[in-house]
Amino acid sequence: MRRMVWSVAAAVMSLVFAVPASAQLASSPMRFGLVGGGTFPVGNLSDVASSGWHAGALVDLGLPLVPLGFRVEGAWHQLGDKNIVENTPDGPATSTEKTRVIAVTLNATYAFGPQPIIKPYIIGGVGGYNVRFSSSDAAAFSETRFGINLGAGLRVQLTGFSTFIEARWHDIFTTGSSEQMLPISVGVTF
Repeated sequence: MRRMVWSVAAAVMSLVFAVPASAQLASSPMRFGLVGGGTFPVGNLSDVASSGWHAGALVDLGLPLVPLGFRVEGAWHQLGDKNIVENTPDGPATSTEKTRVIAVTLNATYAFGPQPIIKPYIIGGVGGYNVRFSSSDAAAFSETRFGINLGAGLRVQLTGFSTFIEARWHDIFTTGSSEQMLPISVGVTF
């Protein structure tokens, strides 16, 4: 008998908390959020930078029963320093490379499945990227270029807010080549 009472109480509590969550989604097509995580350089970028971190803010636009949504996001990616050894006429010389990327992206999102608490999605879009390289033995070099990004994530809807985890590949069209990075993000939207 006691087990049945606890089961009924748990079912009632889950309904009480689920209704405000769905009402929140239905009444607010715009959500604000924060994002952060690790950024991993890929390809040419890994030659001059090591893994680092990122932090940013976002605005999500979308309706609860429509799978297509949009996201505007701004993020600061601070990649780790990398020591580069070069052979010079005077012998080997070591310099420390520092890399920073500021990204502002406009993305489309597509969520799969009905309106469950846990929802997988894909994300992709275009953006403007300011890439800054600095070295201990040379002047800093900075350029702003366009790029693309594509990734996937998993959103968990909670009462009044949601959390997500995602991985996104960014390809930045810099002078002479492209720079690529793979941020893995954890975020929250309100």
